[in-house]
Amino acid sequence: MLSRRELLQLIMSSAALTACGSDTTLNPKTVDGGSDNSDGGGEVPEPGEPDLNVDFTVPDSWDYPAVEALLPFGHGVASGDPLADRVILWTRITVPDERGWRVEAPQGLREVSVYWAIATDPDFQQIVGSGEVVTDRQRDWTVKIDAAGLASATTYYYAFAALGRSSPIGRTRTAPKAGDRVDDLRIAHASCSSYWNMDFHPYARIAERNDLDLFCHAGDYVYEFVDSKGWYRARNDRFDLDYVDFRHWHNRDECCRRYALYYSDPDLLRAHQSVAFAIMPDQHDFDDQEDPETGVLFSQSDAAEVFWLWTPSRPPLPDGSGEFGPPPAANEQVAAPAGEQALLDYRYLPYGDLADVVLIDIRRFRDDSAASEMGKLLGDRQTEWLKQLLLASANTRQARFRIIVNQINMSQLGTTESIPFLETLFGSEATGPELYTNGWGGYIASRREFYGFLREQGIVDNIVFSGDSHGWFAHDLIEDPSLPSYVPAIADNGPAGTLQTVGVELVPSSMGRPGGGEVVAGALYEAAEGGPVHDDYETFRQRYLPLGETAVRVLEGVAPLANNNLRYFNWRTYGYGLTHLTDDRHVMELWEVPAPVRSDEQTLIRQFDNRRGNPGLLERGPFSRVATVGLRQDLPAPAPELPAVFTPVV
Repeated sequence: MLSRRELLQLIMSSAALTACGSDTTLNPKTVDGGSDNSDGGGEVPEPGEPDLNVDFTVPDSWDYPAVEALLPFGHGVASGDPLADRVILWTRITVPDERGWRVEAPQGLREVSVYWAIATDPDFQQIVGSGEVVTDRQRDWTVKIDAAGLASATTYYYAFAALGRSSPIGRTRTAPKAGDRVDDLRIAHASCSSYWNMDFHPYARIAERNDLDLFCHAGDYVYEFVDSKGWYRARNDRFDLDYVDFRHWHNRDECCRRYALYYSDPDLLRAHQSVAFAIMPDQHDFDDQEDPETGVLFSQSDAAEVFWLWTPSRPPLPDGSGEFGPPPAANEQVAAPAGEQALLDYRYLPYGDLADVVLIDIRRFRDDSAASEMGKLLGDRQTEWLKQLLLASANTRQARFRIIVNQINMSQLGTTESIPFLETLFGSEATGPELYTNGWGGYIASRREFYGFLREQGIVDNIVFSGDSHGWFAHDLIEDPSLPSYVPAIADNGPAGTLQTVGVELVPSSMGRPGGGEVVAGALYEAAEGGPVHDDYETFRQRYLPLGETAVRVLEGVAPLANNNLRYFNWRTYGYGLTHLTDDRHVMELWEVPAPVRSDEQTLIRQFDNRRGNPGLLERGPFSRVATVGLRQDLPAPAPELPAVFTPVV
C-alpha cells in the first residue's frame, strides 16, 4: 500500500502536470505570519516539497472536533451525487490554532492550495484526473471538486494533498449510462442520524460492503439540537447543556462545526470514504435559529448554504429545473448556492437502464393556494418537474425502476378510528386520520392525485426511500388499501385487487433518534418522575423503557389491521435498508444493528421480494432469507491510519 508520502508526491506531481498543460493560473497559498488583520504573505514551496510552516500539534486551547491523526484532513474525504461521467469529491482543510477555532487565518493561513487526483486503482498507478484548487475561510476551508471526464459504471479511488500531507484514499463509483451492461444495482438507505443518541456503527457496516453503488440518506443527516431522551454520548463524554456541540446551533460557524462533529466520527468518516452519498436534507438539516447573543436569525437558507459547502452534494441550477450545469474546470471549486437558491435541493441521478434516483423535497415548497392538488405539497414548479421527469424516465430513458428519496412516509398510517390510544401516547400528531400529518398524510388529496398520475401513465415500478418516522415501515403504495381495491401479495405474481399498486416504500428506522418505544417511555417517565429523562437515565432505561416497548408492540400488532398495505412495522429497533435491483426484480432488506453501544453485529430482520410490472412486497420467511450479494466486489479504500483507541479532538 502507498505511504502517505508516496501518495502526496503522486497527487501533487499529477496536479502539477495538469496545471502546466492548461491556461489556468493557480493561486499559491498565502501565509500571514502576524495577526489576523495582517496582509503578510510568503508562498508555499513548489509541488512535491512539504510545507514546514504549519504545526499540526493540537494545543490544549483548540477545542474543535476533528481526527488529529489525519490533520489537515481531519474530517476525511467524501464523494457524492455521481453521474455517468463525473462525481463530486469533497474534503476539508483543518489547521489547529492556539487562539481557537474561529480565527480568520489559522497559523496565519489566508488560503490553502489543495491538490486532488482520481485513479482507477487504490495505488494511484492509473491517474485519470487531477488538479489544484484554493480554499479559504469564506468556504469554511472546504474543498469540493466535480471530477469530470470519467468512464461510466466504473469504480475510482481519489485523494487530496495540502500543506505537505495527503488525505485518506476514498472510493467512489460513477453511474452507468444508457446501454451499459449492468446486471445489478445495490443501494443502501438510512435516515435520522443523531450523533448524541448512539454510536454510528451502522455506517461502519455500510462501509464494509464492497458492492454498493450508492448510499441514499433521506434526511436529518445532521441535527441542530440534541434529544433529551437519548443522550448516550453525553453520558459517556460531555454533559454540559451550554456546550456548543450539545445545543442548538446559533450561527454559521456553529452550523459548520456541527458537520465537523459528525465527520469526526470514525464510522461516518469510513462510510464517506467507501461509497458515494446522495442526501436529501430534511427539516433538522435546514432549521433556523436566532443567535441569543446578537439577535441575528440564522435562517433555513443560511443552513442550506452550509449543507452545500459541507456535503458532497451536487447543486442543481438556480432556475428550479432540477438539472445540473456543466462541470467547472479541474482547477475550480464547485460553486455553493446562496440565499433562497440554496433551498433548491430537488434533483435526480440517472442510473442507466436500471433506475433513476430521484430526490424530492416535500418540506420547503408547499403552497396551499396552488392550482394543482399535488402542488399543495410539492409546489407547482417541483410538481411539474417531477411529473416530466418520471414520464421521461419511463418512456424516453425506459429505466426499469425509479428510486424516490422522500423525507417523510409517503404511504398512509391510519390512526384515529382503529387505534384510538395513539392520541394519548403521541399527542396532537395523532389527532388526524393519519399519524404523519406533517407530510403526505396531511395532504391526502395530493397523494391521491400523485398515485393516480403514476397509475394512469403506467409508471408503477417505483421504490420510495423515506425517513423521519424513526421506525421500520414497509408499505405497498396504493391510495385505498382495503378490499377489494387491494389484496396483498401472497404469491410470486404480486398483489391483486381492482386498483394496481404504484410502488413500494421502506422507512429504515433511524440511526439514533428515538423510536416509538423510547418516546412512550419518555412520556411515562416525565409524567411519573416530574423531570426530564436525563435526570436519571438508568431509572428510565430499567423501569420505563420496557413499558414503552410493550405499548409499542401492541401498536405494531394493531396497525396492520388498519393499514392492509403495511407489510412490516417495528418502532423499537434501529438500522438501515438495502435495495438490490436486477432486470426484473427488486429485493429489499432490513438490517438491524444493536443500539446505542457500538457493535460489529448486524441482523437481516426482514427480506422482501418485489416484482417488476406489478409492485408489491412479498416477505421471505425466516428460513428462506439469504442476504443478497452484489455481482461486483470492489477493492476497499485503504483504512485511515488511526490509533488503536480513537480519540477525536473535542
